[in-house]
Amino acid sequence: MGKQEAHETSLEMVFVRYYQQHAELTESAEMARVALGYWSDFFAGAMVAEATPQRQREFIGWLKGKGFSDGYVKRILTVGKAALNRAWKEGEVDTVPYVIPGQDGPPRDAVLTVAQSAALWRAAELPHERMYLALAFGLASRPETILDLRRGFVDFDRRIIDTNPPGRRQTRKYRPVVPVGAFLLPWLVQAPDGPLVAWRGKPIESFKTAWRKMRDRARLPAYYVAKDIRHTMATEMRSKNVPEAEIDGFLGHKAYGGVTEVYAKYRPDFRSQAVAVIDGYMEGLRASCVLDAGYVPDRKARKKEP
Repeated sequence: MGKQEAHETSLEMVFVRYYQQHAELTESAEMARVALGYWSDFFAGAMVAEATPQRQREFIGWLKGKGFSDGYVKRILTVGKAALNRAWKEGEVDTVPYVIPGQDGPPRDAVLTVAQSAALWRAAELPHERMYLALAFGLASRPETILDLRRGFVDFDRRIIDTNPPGRRQTRKYRPVVPVGAFLLPWLVQAPDGPLVAWRGKPIESFKTAWRKMRDRARLPAYYVAKDIRHTMATEMRSKNVPEAEIDGFLGHKAYGGVTEVYAKYRPDFRSQAVAVIDGYMEGLRASCVLDAGYVPDRKARKKEP
């Protein structure tokens, strides 16, 4: 494409090129695909110049009519804006319309109680489900980070794990090096080489289906998502007065940066307060369920439970 005029350039072409040449290669590819689909459905056959602010307001009303939250609508608008801006920056179109930013939704505050955490563990019937929970509680990582983890990322001598795969460029969703606590260590030691969360030795692309099944067996409300384990552990750290900088570093909200970040992991007290809180939380769960690595629940016995 050369620098085409906005009234002669189809929105569909802009969206397809953005997805194929950029978004498809990112971690948020699925969200981009879905969001661009909504743009394409509403603006079917439209040119770039026709995506005026007034039409966008109608688009927002159409999305909300589907029951979407303000936060989700904003994400859809953001993807469309990124596609249009890329076309302009690449010189593919001479001008693009202003895209309404949308409204932020209220922050999610879904935190598991200790009883709910225990119910999840009791509901984990398969090895990959239990390994996922061990990593989710032990590292407080994002779901997509957990599914990328391999045993080779662990430095057993220093008891640390690099959650960022080799060759992956760090993004806004920073993946830190974090210490391995007493609870998580046996799980990693006993794990076979390769992906830590695996089904029949192969990596798992998505944990959403497994999560829904576990959540249903645990009888948790449907609004709980896998990422809420991360929220739960972050809340636990804050309630136990772990320094904010240590929490941010552990969660990957921000890196210390430069030489400090590179060498901090060699300190004996590296993010130790955060690890101590996690280990304490998991020790508290042991009273109500088995958390040992290698343990496989008796599925027949579970079916007899009321």
